[in-house]
Amino acid sequence: MKKLAILFVVLAGYSVTSMAQVSATASSTAAVITPIAISKTQDLNFGTLAVSPTVAGTLAISPAGTRTPTGGVTLPAVTGTVTPAIFHVTGLGTSSFAITLPGSITLDDGSSHTMSLGTFVSTPSGTGSLVGGALDVNVGGTLTVTAAQAAGTYTNAAGLQVTVNYN
Repeated sequence: MKKLAILFVVLAGYSVTSMAQVSATASSTAAVITPIAISKTQDLNFGTLAVSPTVAGTLAISPAGTRTPTGGVTLPAVTGTVTPAIFHVTGLGTSSFAITLPGSITLDDGSSHTMSLGTFVSTPSGTGSLVGGALDVNVGGTLTVTAAQAAGTYTNAAGLQVTVNYN
């Protein structure tokens, strides 16, 4: 009987220990911030240019709107409209964001003549920081012009797409 009592005490001790439970509680939070947004406020315009009948060239426009011709491209006295593309970025306070520019796009005159537009540059470059929840991103690029490029107005129907994302 004594052995049975000891066995009962031992088993009762295990059952109390094995059924003991403890728990803790954690709180959960989420902070929803103002979404980042981008809108175009000005198109990229290279103005007028002339090209040699025998020498190809390029025409670069900086984010500040300065044009630089090379090779057979020259700038006539009548400049036309010359502007960098400008994108207005809005979001949360002074948040930083990444800027992604396209590799290249093709412009055409609607009659099967094309020019390549690439080597895009922006100010700010690569990343930017909002000031009071907003910042303008200016974008320039380099237009590649073939020798004897057909005269006409060249556009890109798909547009110049700039992407921004919070860092």
